[in-house]
Amino acid sequence: PPPASSLLPMSSLTAVVTQGLGVPKEVVEKLAKERGITVHWQENAAEPGPANPDALIMVNKKTTGEFLSKLKPKMVAVAFTGYDAVDMKACKEQKIAVYNVPAYSTDSVAELAIGLTLAVYREIPVADKMIREGKWVVSAGGTELKGKTVGILGTGSIGIATARLYKAFGCNLVGWSRSQREGFKALGGRYLPTKRDVFAAADVVSLHVPVTAHTVGFVGEEELSALRPSAVLVNVGRGKLVKQDVLAKMLHAKMFRAGLDVFVDEPVDPKDPILTAPNCVLTPHVAYKTTEALARRVTVTLDNIVSFSKGSAANRVDTKH
Repeated sequence: PPPASSLLPMSSLTAVVTQGLGVPKEVVEKLAKERGITVHWQENAAEPGPANPDALIMVNKKTTGEFLSKLKPKMVAVAFTGYDAVDMKACKEQKIAVYNVPAYSTDSVAELAIGLTLAVYREIPVADKMIREGKWVVSAGGTELKGKTVGILGTGSIGIATARLYKAFGCNLVGWSRSQREGFKALGGRYLPTKRDVFAAADVVSLHVPVTAHTVGFVGEEELSALRPSAVLVNVGRGKLVKQDVLAKMLHAKMFRAGLDVFVDEPVDPKDPILTAPNCVLTPHVAYKTTEALARRVTVTLDNIVSFSKGSAANRVDTKH
């Protein structure tokens, strides 16, 4: 992004923050001040305020039309790539602009996809638990990643970054996406006609499709039933991409294995059968959450507020709906 000095607005801007941003507040306030933004923290307030700020900054906290009508922000600065927590219809009705941070965690997410794959293949969580209990032999042996076929669903920037890492491990790449990318083909990636074809061909399937009205539950029994018992499903995208009840049932039946960072409901209900499923490694939606990514996220979020004040549409997403 351009240096802060080149983005300084003519007058002071105000922003209400309703969620922690993963970096110390003093760092956020310093970066905001450099951009002429005054920050008001409202993480636990019953009523939003101060009214009519230039921006509302949130991450993934559900932001309703009722809340927006009380606060009356000019724009919503989503400090996240996904913005499904925002009532986009209400924003349109209330003429509130919405901006996101599209690529701050690309490498972080891609790296966790590899981490989950290795954790499942080499049984790392089980091995850690066993050695702490004084045991030594865990299983007959893990699985090598080299030479395996990896299916990438969604070959946007994160999908391609993930494919590049799998390629470095010596994997073969197949994929499916609504639009084919030369970047994926340049890695030796081969597009297959259907999602099910990818599930049937791959040893590992990694999901990198954004959640939209068209993609909620777009991985279900048809696709999952094509996985072989040794296969691994990796989801570092969005939980709603997969029909979780079907996924849990199949995992309990040991039809395949999984590495999951995202879930339909977060936090996960303690009684959800996904939590007791065997042959899977679970993490609490942390793919994006690295020190480096969170720092980038704050910088771009604040720059988006300044950009909006200057009439720039870069990173604006409400106009896409």
